Amino acid sequence: MTNFPILSTTRLILSQPTVEDTEDVILQMNSTSEISENTLTLPFPYHKQHADYWFQMAEFSFKKKEAFIFGIREKENLKLIGAIGLHIDIGNNKAEVGYWLGKSFWNNGYVSEALQEVLNFAFEELKLNKIYASHFHHNPASGKVLEKNGFVFEAELKQEILKNGKYLDLFRYALFKIK
Repeated sequence: MTNFPILSTTRLILSQPTVEDTEDVILQMNSTSEISENTLTLPFPYHKQHADYWFQMAEFSFKKKEAFIFGIREKENLKLIGAIGLHIDIGNNKAEVGYWLGKSFWNNGYVSEALQEVLNFAFEELKLNKIYASHFHHNPASGKVLEKNGFVFEAELKQEILKNGKYLDLFRYALFKIK
């Protein structure tokens, strides 16, 4: 696959984020500190240099076939409102999925819609066997999104992540290719 895939759902376009999305990314990432609090590595406040690094990382990791980072866009205006990514472990035929969404777009089913399309891509196009995801204890809404999309709880990983000087537990979910 030489060109980055473009995925489409009823309401969304999922495509590679680019520098043209800088304003949208910064706006959405700074819509609430909760995005940073609910993700492993995203900072708050979020600045242009963070966006520049993210665009470079997304492009480089696609070229190396290590990740597919999709910008989540509303079809009606194509503005970037969030992102969803697959981080590939090709040796084990699996990937980790992660996502974030600007606060004003929460509770509209956008992440579930994007996740379903990314799962189809992962299993049908990439032929992966397992997709897994994690969320912090303080973000049960993410677990509900995963369960809604067929993921099953696998484990609670105690003190798995050191974030802002505190050890945090992770809840791990997985979904397997139906044979």
